[in-house]
Formats: sequence, C-alpha cells, structure tokens
Amino acid sequence: MPELDATGNFGVSMDEYKPKINLRKMAVVVILAIVLMTVAGWLLARENFYQMFEAIRSANYALIASAIATYFISVAIWAGRWQTALSFINYRISFSTRYLILCATVFLNNITPGARVGGDPFGRLYMLHKLENTSYSSGMASLIGDFALTPLVVVSFLMAGLFLQFWKGSLQLSLLLIAAWLLASLGTVFIPRIFFKKRIAVKGISNIARRVLGWFGRHKDVQATLEGIEAFYSSTYTIMDKWQKVLLIGSWTLLTGGLDIFRFYAIFLALGYHPTLPTLLVASSLPIIVGLIPLLPGGLVLVEGSLISIMVLFGVPPNVAMAATVIDRGIMFVMSSIVGAGAFSYLGVKMAAKSQVQYQTKS
Repeated sequence: MPELDATGNFGVSMDEYKPKINLRKMAVVVILAIVLMTVAGWLLARENFYQMFEAIRSANYALIASAIATYFISVAIWAGRWQTALSFINYRISFSTRYLILCATVFLNNITPGARVGGDPFGRLYMLHKLENTSYSSGMASLIGDFALTPLVVVSFLMAGLFLQFWKGSLQLSLLLIAAWLLASLGTVFIPRIFFKKRIAVKGISNIARRVLGWFGRHKDVQATLEGIEAFYSSTYTIMDKWQKVLLIGSWTLLTGGLDIFRFYAIFLALGYHPTLPTLLVASSLPIIVGLIPLLPGGLVLVEGSLISIMVLFGVPPNVAMAATVIDRGIMFVMSSIVGAGAFSYLGVKMAAKSQVQYQTKS
C-alpha cells in the first residue's frame, strides 16, 4: 500500500499518463482478420449458396432444438460454477439472479468490440454490485475465480483436436503441439497464482488508479480505491489458494466444454453429417479464442470465417460447414443476444427500483 509523504501525496509520480497504441500488434490482428475473411470468402465463392440453404431447410429441427436447449443448460452450469467462485469469498446469490446476470453478460459481450469486455468484467461486476451490494474488489475476485481454468480447458480442447487430426502426418508437428499445450497449461495454472500471491503490479495499478481519479477530481476517493485494490488481490489469491474448490471449478468448466461439443454434434447430426472428434474439439474451442480479437462485436465475420475454414480443413463439406456455422451463430449470437437483452432490461428495472428505495431510505 502506498504511504503518504511529507506533502500529503502517496509517493507516486504525477507525470501525465500517456497510453500507447502498439501499431505492430494491431497490424497483425488486421492481417489475420483479412486472411481469415479471404479464405472464408473463397470457400463461399466456390460453393453454391443454394446447397447451404437446402441443408438448413432439410435439417432435423428436433436436433437443432436440442442444440438450443444445450446452450441454455450450459449457461445454468456456468451459473453453478460462478456460485462456487462466490462461495470462496462467502457470498451466496440466488440461481435466478445469477442466471439472468449471465444472460445479460452474454448480450453485452456480443455487442461489444474489443475483446468483448462490455459484459465481462465490467457489466457483470456492475450488475452484481447494484443487485447484491457486493464490493467491487470481491466481485472481481469471483469473476477471476470463475474463469480461472477456462483458458486451460479451451486451449486443451484446441490442442487435442489439432493433435488428433495431424499427429500421424508429422512427428515434429505433434511434438510442437504437445510442447505448446504443456507451456499453456503451466502458464494458465501457475502464473495467475504467482501474480496475485506476490502482488505483482499492485503499485503500478494503484498509480494508474490515482491518476484516473485525479483526472475526474476524485482525490478523496484515492484511499478507498487503493484499499479496494489490496482487497482485490487478497480475495483473488484466497480463491486460487483453495485447490479443492479450484478443482470443482475445473469440473464445472469441463462440463460446459463438453456441452459445447455436444451442441456442435447435435447441429452436425441435424444436417445429416457425422463429424469426427477432432472437428468437434476444434469447432467448440476456436470461436472462443477468435472471438476475443478486438475487431467487431461478438467476433462477427472473424469467428464465422475461421470456423468455416477450420471445418473445411478438417474434411467437412463446405455446404455443411457453412450451414453448421450459420445455425451455431444463430444460437450463440442472435438467440443469446435476444434473451440477454430481455434479461438486461429486466435487471435494469430491478436496479433502478432498488436504487430508488435506497435513496428514499437515506432521505
């Protein structure tokens, strides 16, 4: 915690903070998007759109309904995983509230470009605070605990799919995939724990927070904010240090990943196609990674292009790949956004009503 110096400041520099834009990284992202969209466009140009629409028209709608149900069940599993993270810091929230907040979070993620941060962490954290009076530091800690093992599971699914698809063709590629998976696993498991245990960057974060508050003339809030940052580090490490419950979160995460695979399997079966396991593993994990690239809301165009490209690479007929992508994105983007918008509107009314009651009570 920074301490007051003789002038009454917190011992941090008052130089103006100038954010920097890494043009090289942005160029890589733009080039990647162009390549994926070009490949997808080439595939679409080679295929008769009529075949894709015919595949959707003749699909088994009962299986598509099961895919839709699977998605909303996975949100329920997600709500259970979040409660496990909340229990680390002694919070218990009703299932209905958690489910509605998560639906609203998905909606905010879908309409937000820039790594979909509108829902997580900001939107979900704000709704949790307004509805349940949780502190921002504890709420943020629960969100980090909620997603603690998601990168590990997603990367593992992706690597497993690539390995199963290509391991017979090249020993060097197989060893490279295994090495990449091991490095990613070690990084996602141990680096966050060390980061919060050693309180890495806490001074830098405190410095930035103090400057931001200074820009808005909120100097009186500096002490409370710095204490909140310290509480956030402590709460997050408390979550990560409880290995038994972390394993429980891992089980929840594996279950949601399995449901994602089943959703794609049901969609493929509805189109009359029997996919391979590598196709399902990559198709269920790749959109999550690609969707984080900060270009368009919900990863539009980029997710579709990458998904169609990888399916065709794995041997899926182009018309089936396009139809499966249209159906899955219809569930994951369109339908989830409609339901999420309704949930967000309902929660907005609840938050407004609660704020009005609190204001009248204080008056």
